[in-house]
Amino acid sequence: MNNHTPYTSQSLIGIIVPKILQDTIRETLRGFPNIQPHYFIIHDFSMTDELQRFIYEYEMLVVADPYIFQQLKLYDSSLPLYQINSRAIRLYELLLTHQLQNVQKQYCFDLMQQSDILSITHQLQQEIDFVYSTGETIDEIVDAHTKHAEQGAFPITTIASVYISLCERNIECRYLIPTKQEMIVAFERVLLASKGRQNKESQIVYGIIQFESITNQVQSKVEQILHYFTQQLDGHLIMLNPLQYSFITTRGQLERETLGYKHLPLLSRFKEELQINCTIGIGFGINAYDSGRHAKQALYQANENGPNLCYIVREDNSVIGPIDTTVFINYEQYPLVITDLKLLERAEKAGMSASYISKLMGRIMKHQKLVYTADELAQTLNITLRSANRILLKWLDAGLVDIIGEEKVAHRGRPRRIYYIQFLEHIKNQ
Repeated sequence: MNNHTPYTSQSLIGIIVPKILQDTIRETLRGFPNIQPHYFIIHDFSMTDELQRFIYEYEMLVVADPYIFQQLKLYDSSLPLYQINSRAIRLYELLLTHQLQNVQKQYCFDLMQQSDILSITHQLQQEIDFVYSTGETIDEIVDAHTKHAEQGAFPITTIASVYISLCERNIECRYLIPTKQEMIVAFERVLLASKGRQNKESQIVYGIIQFESITNQVQSKVEQILHYFTQQLDGHLIMLNPLQYSFITTRGQLERETLGYKHLPLLSRFKEELQINCTIGIGFGINAYDSGRHAKQALYQANENGPNLCYIVREDNSVIGPIDTTVFINYEQYPLVITDLKLLERAEKAGMSASYISKLMGRIMKHQKLVYTADELAQTLNITLRSANRILLKWLDAGLVDIIGEEKVAHRGRPRRIYYIQFLEHIKNQ
């Protein structure tokens, strides 16, 4: 797994899919910008170390194969699994085609529910003769299908590896896959089910930063770094005593600024720039009291194993850490002072806070350019193209950007608009 996948506000979902369905699912998910899918391609079920790491990395797992879903449930019933299991339309199409062609067959199914089969035959006003090909392993299911096929039955499977094996044996069969519409409905339900993670975004996070010692010469620099750090978090900084500070923010902001709790270069900065040691404890909780209590527990653990470590204690008392404190993120540092009230009003109309403009300014000014296409802005801000287009439209309505031209594309399609980010030029020249 790639541990440096940037965290976004999208729903991070692990998708376990047989290769035969991968392209279909990818195509469907193009219509779901709020889902950031991470794929695990699997042919037959085997609990490898790689799969084990994958299934415990995501808050929700979508499984596109009923046999693999069944095996994962047996492996760990507490896994947050969601199955794309609707195959009704494809079965309806197949049986209707056979009915119109006056083809009478016995069918053999594997993991399709009997209630679904009877519901479809009821709609067709047709009774069919069918049996089940059962087995605990793929080989056993394939052997059962083969036996029924030799007796004249027509195998219908929902399991990718069974279909591949039957084809290798030159057995005529049908592999039922969900239609695009069925997958759209499934992923809409997945998004609704993942709202639990989104609800956590507003959860209060309490952090404690403790220094071993701070000399008078670096005190102001320490406070400057801490203020900027909490500004990045849209948080609030409190000095508890000369060696201890606390901050309050939300879980969503912390996740975004630490790339999903993967990187927190603040400690390395104190160590490398100022030669001082500190530890950080961060607490999550369903209320402020629990967040503070968990932050103290996390700080205790950081001090026990430190210095220069950060731990997080979540609301269920589980621990994340130590957090990687190497300088992976270069926090954008741009001294922002906005004095133009009209500019502030336009920024508010576009839904931008001063701290957001500060982050934006830092990121864009690193590239030393104020003219962008939507594609370039998306890459610069590490957001989707759809999000970049939406942002640019809001800025255009608020009078913060101008369209200064169009760029022709090599392939067929609309020319790309070129935008001039005029409000950043204004800030730059203040």
